Amino acid sequence: FSTDTSPIPRCISVMAAVGARLSRRCAAEMSGGGVSVWSDIIALSKLPDIIDLGQGWPDLPRSKVASEAAAKIVLDESAAGRKGNQYSPISGTPSLCRAISEFHGRRYPGPAPKPETEVAVMTSGTEALFAACMAFCEAGDEVVMFEPFFPWYLPCVRLAGATPKVVTLEKPSFAIDEAALRAAFTPNTKCIVVNSPHNPTGHVLSQEELNIIGRLCIEFDCIAIFDEVYETTLFNGATHRRLGDVDGMRERTLNVGSAGKIFNATGWRIGWVTGPADLVAGCRAMHGYTSFSAPTPFQEGIAAALDAEPESFFTEISDTFAENFKLLGAALTKMGHEVCCAAGDVGGYFLVADIQSSGMDGLEFCKWLASEKGVACVPLMVFYQSRPEGVDFNCTLVRFAICKPKSTIEAACLKLTS
Repeated sequence: FSTDTSPIPRCISVMAAVGARLSRRCAAEMSGGGVSVWSDIIALSKLPDIIDLGQGWPDLPRSKVASEAAAKIVLDESAAGRKGNQYSPISGTPSLCRAISEFHGRRYPGPAPKPETEVAVMTSGTEALFAACMAFCEAGDEVVMFEPFFPWYLPCVRLAGATPKVVTLEKPSFAIDEAALRAAFTPNTKCIVVNSPHNPTGHVLSQEELNIIGRLCIEFDCIAIFDEVYETTLFNGATHRRLGDVDGMRERTLNVGSAGKIFNATGWRIGWVTGPADLVAGCRAMHGYTSFSAPTPFQEGIAAALDAEPESFFTEISDTFAENFKLLGAALTKMGHEVCCAAGDVGGYFLVADIQSSGMDGLEFCKWLASEKGVACVPLMVFYQSRPEGVDFNCTLVRFAICKPKSTIEAACLKLTS
């Protein structure tokens, strides 16, 4: 299989040669400055004897419950089995919609989402984000988001015709600054995209930060897309708090979840949205016009896992990542680099470090680290919007994936400190 997570095909040079046949909006997204950087980083990760901490796929056992339930359907040649390998309803299999509702009902305060109208299964959390932007946004709308961000946010918003309004989170804590966030809101603000635990920084939003976002959403009457795909991966005593639980926000918040992240099966491409029925209905419609339905056997596997996996399944993963964060952070500190978010609530798949002391920028450091130490990481510059020509942007932040076995992180630490 391939772990190439670049949004741009390797045939980019061929596509560029026939650019006149593409729409301007497609060509614009293909020409972003991050394209060549991602290509460079992927190439580094393929070098001999490299420990790849660049790409964020979870190198851990997936849910056995999910695998066995999905395999049973895939291998079933009975009439029922044949049906189980066909299209599911656009909104998802009834069993998975119910399981998602009950999963949230067990974990979070307030009423569980209604499986018939307030839950929709998507073909990944990424498609859920795309469907939400297409459903909510159009030309003239503005969408507030925080950088650094998941690189798919910007294209989703721009392809919907809306204008991104980007608020920069400052190292080392990446906490929200209320004044900076307020300045991004205008009468044209239609939506805000919020991610917690945060990719790439690992920052987990505090209750006060959520309250700030909620007050502004209510004041400017806008929708919130709450990306919580790392909701079960928390450490340093962190608690996952939801934007929809802030007073007045339940009716204006769409939650985005990912079974791939929860159960270490990102290739299954199962995600979901939950929230108010009208917002979910819009996403369901856009999903129907793109992939139509997520893979049916995998939906049934995830439903079984949501029903049966104990809480210890999630805490064991979180404990592994917490130890990985600690080990890798100590090695980077020994090298003279600053580990970000180290003192606060942390979650997700990643650790961010400031390598300013090296005298290199992020990309230079990543190339040096791969060639001299045999460890691949990602420069955080690809998680920021492009700066206008002539504006200096010397980003000295890099991201390491900690969603690996402890032995992998230990081997990486040995290379880093040798």
